[in-house]
Amino acid sequence: MAAAALLAYSPNLQAEGATLIRDALLIDGTGRAPQPHSDILIRDGHIASVTRTGSATTPEGALVVDASGKTVIPGIINVRGLAGLVRSPELPQDHFSQGSILRHLASYVSYGVTTTATLAPRPTQLRAAQSAARTARVVTPVRTICGAIPATFLGNVLQSAFETVRTPKAARRAVDDLVKAGAEFIEFRDTDTPGPDDRNTRLAVATVDRAKRRRLPAAIVTHRAQLARAALRAGARVISASVNDLEVGAELVSEFASLGAIYAPALFAESTGFAYEDRPAWIDDRYLRRSLPPGISGQLRGPVQVMQALDPDRALKSRRFDIARRNLRKLAEAGVTIALASGSGFPLTFEGYGEYREAVLMTEAGLSPLEVIKAFSGGSAAALGIDREFGVILPGRVADVVILNANPLDNIHHLRDMHAVFVAGTLMRL
Repeated sequence: MAAAALLAYSPNLQAEGATLIRDALLIDGTGRAPQPHSDILIRDGHIASVTRTGSATTPEGALVVDASGKTVIPGIINVRGLAGLVRSPELPQDHFSQGSILRHLASYVSYGVTTTATLAPRPTQLRAAQSAARTARVVTPVRTICGAIPATFLGNVLQSAFETVRTPKAARRAVDDLVKAGAEFIEFRDTDTPGPDDRNTRLAVATVDRAKRRRLPAAIVTHRAQLARAALRAGARVISASVNDLEVGAELVSEFASLGAIYAPALFAESTGFAYEDRPAWIDDRYLRRSLPPGISGQLRGPVQVMQALDPDRALKSRRFDIARRNLRKLAEAGVTIALASGSGFPLTFEGYGEYREAVLMTEAGLSPLEVIKAFSGGSAAALGIDREFGVILPGRVADVVILNANPLDNIHHLRDMHAVFVAGTLMRL
């Protein structure tokens, strides 16, 4: 009990020998029913065994965590986020420096996010941050390939995070360059400004084809069903945004399922384009304030609220969000694998809290809490191509583990009631 009481306050540490999480309700991330009275043994950063409580011998010297009355889930995996963008006017604008990246990764961990995809405008800073401290791990496409960056999109700050291309040949060359730079998957962003011949679709297909040849998974960020379908036919693994330009019909749903699509809808990121105008109750949530940079709270209640109130496209964005929620439910009911792409870390979205809000929005769209947890773990690991090591709590997998004080299957809001987080068997500071 003393060891358990220390968990939420201790610095990062690794138990010598082993850690035994005893008598937990286990939700393992595979989608199967929860397993009550489970003992999870962690050794050398991996899950050594999962057994019925009391059926296995406790290793000598193991740290024993009493998890009776608590729930264990896999660490959350985010397919699309951004670590290192400084959004606070009160902090040095050291975008993508080692320090700014570390701040965001520490925030991710404090919300139970153990792995996140992030762009890496300064790859050396990202690698340095990863080696400097044990925080959330990073999987990176380095930069996002796109046809053009809209003039309104993030100003000049993120220019270096995007690889703009004009021809399919240039897209293929960009993939090769990103592979050399250390990309672990390839991402193409549709800028939603198609020309007469829909150049973006041709660029996306060329990007996916080259990624496939380089044996890397490809993710497509698009809201358009036509481009999503073309990219999936070319071999894309994941759509990491909501298709919202139309309600998907039975034929398209069936095709997504048959192509093995993984769908990560990014509902929270989508909602932030209009939600602040109504000042939703969650803006005042103390759980959100944990991840807000200094000076941002006032902006959300002031300039952002006014800007969205005056936005002539606000009603359209709201309608498309409703389409996105219906499409998610249809695809999930058809058996399409669902994953998490919160878009957290970009302006108006916040690392850690964005993942929690995504879970809430997914359940409001019709998914069960069990389906959401599977999406946030096993589904996301499959999307990033890391599912042989991560995403589920099974023997041999990396021990990314979150201990909750209450059962999220009873109420998805219990995801916020964390007792402890382990990354590769290491107990993290919360």
